[in-house]
Amino acid sequence: MGKRLRLTEEGFGGIMLSVDNLDRFLDAFTAWARQHAAVLGAAIVGSHARGTARADSDLDLVILCQDPGLFLDDDSWLQTWGQTTSKGIEDYGALTSLRAFYAGGLEVEFGLTTPDWAAIPVDPGTRQVVSGGIKILHDPEGLFEDLESAVRPVPSPSRRTS
Repeated sequence: MGKRLRLTEEGFGGIMLSVDNLDRFLDAFTAWARQHAAVLGAAIVGSHARGTARADSDLDLVILCQDPGLFLDDDSWLQTWGQTTSKGIEDYGALTSLRAFYAGGLEVEFGLTTPDWAAIPVDPGTRQVVSGGIKILHDPEGLFEDLESAVRPVPSPSRRTS
C-alpha cells in the first residue's frame, strides 16, 4: 500500500503545494476523485494535458458530477490539498469553474459540470476544450474516453501512388 498523504498546515503530506510537486498533487487529487461517489470522472485539460505548461501555467481540471452544486455550495474540500490564499467562481455556461490559489503558488481551476458536458454529439465549447488536450485521470463509466474518441480527428485515408 502506498504512502497516505495527510493534510498539515503546510499542505498535503507536510509539503507546500506548488508547481514543483504537481505530480504528487495529481496523485492525491485522483485518489480523492476515486473515493467520492459523486465524482463521475476527472481529467486534466489545457496546457498541462498538452505537455506545454510553463512554470506560471494554471492547472485546469474538469470534474464530472451529477450535482456540481455539492462542490460549489461548500468549497471546504479545496483545503484537502493545502491552504488556499484566494478563490473565485467563473461561470462558463455548461461548466462552472472554482479557481483556487494555493499558498505554495499553484493555481488550480476545478471545472465542475454534469455528464451532459461530455455528451455525444459534442457541444462546440466542449469540443474546443478537449481538442486543446485532455488527460484522463478517473473515468469509471468511460465518459471522457468516449468524448476523447468523438473529438479526435479522423485520419485521412492515405493515397497510394503508383
